[in-house]
Amino acid sequence: MKFTRYLIWNFLKMFLIVLLGAIFMFVVIDFVGNIKTWLARDVKDAVDYYICYLPYMIYLITPVALFIGVLASVGNMARHLEMSAMQSSGQSPLKTLLPIFFFGVLVSLGSYEMSELWLPDANHKRLEIMETNAQKKKNPRVKEKQDFTFIENEKASWFFRYYSGKSKVGRDVVLLIREQGRLTERYDAKLVRWMTVNDSTGEGCWQFERGHHRVFQRDGSVNAFRIHQEKACGKVSTQPDDLINERQVSDEMDSKMVMKRIEVLKRSGEDSKLMETALHFKRSAHWMNLIVLLIGAALCHRYSRSGGLSQKFGIGLLIVFSYYILERIGLKMGENGALTPFWAAWISHFIYGGVATVMLYRSFRL
Repeated sequence: MKFTRYLIWNFLKMFLIVLLGAIFMFVVIDFVGNIKTWLARDVKDAVDYYICYLPYMIYLITPVALFIGVLASVGNMARHLEMSAMQSSGQSPLKTLLPIFFFGVLVSLGSYEMSELWLPDANHKRLEIMETNAQKKKNPRVKEKQDFTFIENEKASWFFRYYSGKSKVGRDVVLLIREQGRLTERYDAKLVRWMTVNDSTGEGCWQFERGHHRVFQRDGSVNAFRIHQEKACGKVSTQPDDLINERQVSDEMDSKMVMKRIEVLKRSGEDSKLMETALHFKRSAHWMNLIVLLIGAALCHRYSRSGGLSQKFGIGLLIVFSYYILERIGLKMGENGALTPFWAAWISHFIYGGVATVMLYRSFRL
């Protein structure tokens, strides 16, 4: 029991040192890269930006921090023959390292929870802060659209000449409403705007202004009404976020938001491969923490005269960074349709999970 506490303390100490040091370097490099931006902005903007950036930094850096932490702590103990002493007392390497592996599982689950609860809001606020400066030229956020069609479902479809996501107002709008495939109503309006009915829940409906409302009867007759202002509450379920979502990249969304966005894209006939790949990636990415921890433990838990800790560190870094590269390649292939979204998000984890298992099995058998 004392050895377990000693092992965990050494590992956690190295893990936190690496994590905090990497975060500090991350902030310094990013701040220097955006120094012109921050000189022209209030100090509060910079502080808010990096506070919102902090969860994402932790999310990105944790796998490497886990790898370096286990390599430095367990490797140093193996170099001083402390791990060999435990094995010679009859305790298997797996049982000795089990607390660290359990910690890796907890970190993986915690990373998933963080990506669902904290990261979406933090990333959204961070990107909104940076939107008003020169960076928006690199990654423009869509605030308005022109000449587009949106199909809500088999009952309702829209055509907009122009729509603003900021003001939630559309111009030169046509709405077609069907029942059992038969056109029953048509709205033509110069303006359509979203009117909030309940501020606490955000419920509302669309208001059509300056246009015509036509009702098509079963006998073929058409009733036409000139409208000044008319609300279409209950007739359509389209929300402003369905037309232009304020959260436009998957990093700003949790899994439920991404699934809803996929449904919207499919209904409107748009390509959903990018969002589908992002959804599977949200479920798979966190297991990298455990896998790199297993790889690091397999490399360093046994003392070897033939290769020092620095050599194992170099080999491990090569494996971990190739893991990152393969993961990114898989995601790009999924977004481009070369791989299915599931395999695009999971293939790197399956491959390197297998590599980690083989490495651990071989190191335990030696």
